[in-house]
Amino acid sequence: MSAKALQYAEIKLGVHEIFEDTVELTGELDTLLGELDKAQDAKRLLVEEYADREVELISEMRGVHPNMSDTRFKSEFKGWERTDKKLREVREKQATVQATIQGLEYDRTVIEVRIKVGTARMVELGGYLQYLAAIKLQALQIQAEKTNTTESD
Repeated sequence: MSAKALQYAEIKLGVHEIFEDTVELTGELDTLLGELDKAQDAKRLLVEEYADREVELISEMRGVHPNMSDTRFKSEFKGWERTDKKLREVREKQATVQATIQGLEYDRTVIEVRIKVGTARMVELGGYLQYLAAIKLQALQIQAEKTNTTESD
């Protein structure tokens, strides 16, 4: 009885496989979070690079148009900002990094859900594992009794 129950737990229910998969997913999550952190750092640097170039462009354009009113300057600046080569390059880099971040966050969500499912499955199997442990203990006791009976004969 106990061998069949244990085999059922291992093969059909995959009790160890669930545990090993969940531990492996935890390692994958750790690696992924490291990549996500690096991507977020890159995004922060690009935001700073954009702001620095924006200030440079304002200074340049104020030099070219010193008599322009503030209202008109702000209106014109939107166009200059969109056509500035350096700012366009930074925007493109930002878009790439943002896409990377979104992909990593999606992957993170998937891994976290898989960990939750694995954990829930292990909790669900918890009661069954206690039952299997009792069966195994009983099998060991029966085997020990058989060994003692055989030795005393």
